[in-house]
Amino acid sequence: MLYLFRLLRNNLFAVTFILLLGISVSQVVRYNIYQESFYFNSSRAILNNIAASQFAVKEYFDLREVNKALLEENNRLRSSGLRDLVFSDTGVIVNRDSNGKKRYTYVTCRVVKNSTRMRNNFITIDKGWSSGIKRGMAVISPSGIAGLVYEVNENFSLVLSVLNSKFVTTPMIPAIQFREGSITWNGRDPSLAQLNWVNKFEKLSPGMDVLTSNFSVKYPPGIPIGKIKSVRKKPTSSFYDVDIVLATNFNKIGFLYVVKDNFTHQLDTLSKNEEVIYAP
Repeated sequence: MLYLFRLLRNNLFAVTFILLLGISVSQVVRYNIYQESFYFNSSRAILNNIAASQFAVKEYFDLREVNKALLEENNRLRSSGLRDLVFSDTGVIVNRDSNGKKRYTYVTCRVVKNSTRMRNNFITIDKGWSSGIKRGMAVISPSGIAGLVYEVNENFSLVLSVLNSKFVTTPMIPAIQFREGSITWNGRDPSLAQLNWVNKFEKLSPGMDVLTSNFSVKYPPGIPIGKIKSVRKKPTSSFYDVDIVLATNFNKIGFLYVVKDNFTHQLDTLSKNEEVIYAP
């Protein structure tokens, strides 16, 4: 302790200068909008770069597992007969519709930050508006849905994870031709999601596949969401309590795909026309 006091006394001028400099900078940032915006944007960029560096180190040690996942995905694509997927050297995958038009474009990206233990979890990816990423775009993993783009800057994007209380999407259960209800997360187990608003008259059973619906305005149809784990009846409700084992393991995600729907503008135009027709 005496040594610390001597050190402060011998360097009193330097310590005072640093203290006053810190106070001055904080006041400039606090009371000037431009400086405040510059400071926070710079801070976020620095934090994103640090997170990217940390992920690069982790990625090096996880190469074997990543390669295994890529092999499994390639096998899945081949076995499912998705011949309309075209891979390019730029990391872009194109999905053509029956007329040969490009309906969906998939942009590959790396995860640089991810959380699974919060009530509202987010994922940071290394692609932003410079790569054509926009707010609201769907994000999928090699095995299933992952989230929706929530915020975008030039080189990074923040993704609203499936493990977020605000996430919701429309499901489809092919085994019973079911295309209703919603998928949400209750904030508990990161491996499970909940299927809501399923009437007790529906014949659900554990093991059934749950996919994205063709009614979804964000996701392409047929993307895996998960499998039904349990179906419970509540005496006081007309609906089941259904838990789904998520297809995506959010504790091990490393690479994701951002889905760009090239028909979004046309669909939005039709929706606006519909609003005009039915406006009171």
